[in-house]
Amino acid sequence: MQALRPRALSALPLALALLGCTPKEGPPPNMGGTSTSSQTQPSQTGAQGGDAAAPQGDPFEVKRNLREEKLPTIDDAALDANVPKLPAAPKGLAPAPKACSDFVKRRAEKAPACADADAAQTALDAALATDDAGKRDAMLAGLEACPGLPVGLIRHLRAELAPHECADAIVEPMLKAPPTNIKKPAYFALLGQALAARLARTATNPPTMTPPFERKRVGEFLKGPMLAWMTDQARLIEEIGKIGAELPFYARGVVAVEAGMADMRVVEVVRGAPVPKEIGEDEELRNVYYGQLDQQLEPRKDRGRDAALVGLRDFAVAGVIKSSRVDKARALLSKLYGGRRIDALDGLLLPALPAASPASVEERLAAKLPTFTAGFLLDPKAATKPGTLRMLVERGLPVQQRAALQDPALSPEIRALHARAHMELGRLYWRASDFDRTIALTAKDEGRAPEVNLLLATAIALGDGPEDAAEMMLKAPLQNIGIGRVAALDAVSKQGGASAGFATYNAALILQIAAPQGAGAAYWKDVADRFQKAASMLPEGQARSSASEHAKAAQAVAAAIK
Repeated sequence: MQALRPRALSALPLALALLGCTPKEGPPPNMGGTSTSSQTQPSQTGAQGGDAAAPQGDPFEVKRNLREEKLPTIDDAALDANVPKLPAAPKGLAPAPKACSDFVKRRAEKAPACADADAAQTALDAALATDDAGKRDAMLAGLEACPGLPVGLIRHLRAELAPHECADAIVEPMLKAPPTNIKKPAYFALLGQALAARLARTATNPPTMTPPFERKRVGEFLKGPMLAWMTDQARLIEEIGKIGAELPFYARGVVAVEAGMADMRVVEVVRGAPVPKEIGEDEELRNVYYGQLDQQLEPRKDRGRDAALVGLRDFAVAGVIKSSRVDKARALLSKLYGGRRIDALDGLLLPALPAASPASVEERLAAKLPTFTAGFLLDPKAATKPGTLRMLVERGLPVQQRAALQDPALSPEIRALHARAHMELGRLYWRASDFDRTIALTAKDEGRAPEVNLLLATAIALGDGPEDAAEMMLKAPLQNIGIGRVAALDAVSKQGGASAGFATYNAALILQIAAPQGAGAAYWKDVADRFQKAASMLPEGQARSSASEHAKAAQAVAAAIK
């Protein structure tokens, strides 16, 4: 290792000026059984390319036991006196934005007849079809008292559709004086939203410093306003987040995701703090400074990661596919942990879903309701109808509906849509049980359609991987995550047709992600050749361009290996 210049050593005290006296970290969130020593089997992809050591035979045959998802039990009992309460907002928390008062003060519109579930859902469908956010919220407020709707769920829906920073202002009145007939799931969901809203307002508006960025001024800023801000935000995140740990899975997930993002925002703010001009203009000084800074920030960064992963695990259990919270948490994790990108599977090419054409109230609600809300408002057996399940696949597949889909006598059309939903969940959260469920739903169908074959082959290539995103991000080394059995994808590629290019691309992408440590030039040439072949098979567009770019990158890696 090259010795540092004396001048470079002078950057160390400044890097530690703030962090040498940062607040003591609390214990990391409970990961619910996740261990960095989990014994996932190494990938079958050797240094020479995909499936070099894979057994011969039917590439679509899976001989191991498939992992089954254990659905949570939902406690739908009435509220009791022992449930956690929403405390007063902690000192120093930023107030809700002024725009939130519109949701609190808005006058409810008179609700139409909604005494039974059918009438109430028709009224809800009309409200959600309204484009104007203010009018929609007023219509929803009028539906809160509908006998045909579960108590508290429409308040939860209003908070979910509003800016998330406003949720505590919207739901606090109901939490302070819960209706006598509100049930635990709705109450806990409201409490989770309130805590998450408060967390969303932490680690914002940090102190700023104006030039000149002289060493003495920067040091005083870091040890003064910046340290005070960081200490205060750490206290707020800890105080608010610990209440969320007492909540059931979905509500806990909402709080955990926001707590994780708050901790990771702190890291981003501190890394973005001003540095003296002489450090900013000298590459070696800059590298020393940020190297020390990152080392000192690692505990808080990891704390944020672990909390976000707890939350994402709960969202996966809830069946959430489309959620701005999930999107933001995954984006932040990918930014801060580039070597363990949770979004690495987003590039997989999957067959187009049937065209969306919701023709009934039930189908339109399935297309618009958040996953948690849909689980309680829609009949569980609604998921056994092709039109309704098609809508749920895009937003999420709630626990109640997944339970109804356990019937082995369901039609091939329903099984294919069900498999697609689990593939989407697996791609988002890296859950092995979702890939295995996709395999179970598609492997035994005779005369599989090409698009179903593609789903099955992609699931097989990913099915030997980590239990979930937490194991993927925490396990070391990364190349032992177990994915890479691409023989089935190769078989789909050889069959030709519209799915062949997708299969070729997916095999190349999975092998790229699963590249073994020390993979040789031959491995990377194989990956490059696969991407190049995919580019020649895919139609003009983004997928073909992506394949060509990946091929060039893999070729460059192969060329760089001596």
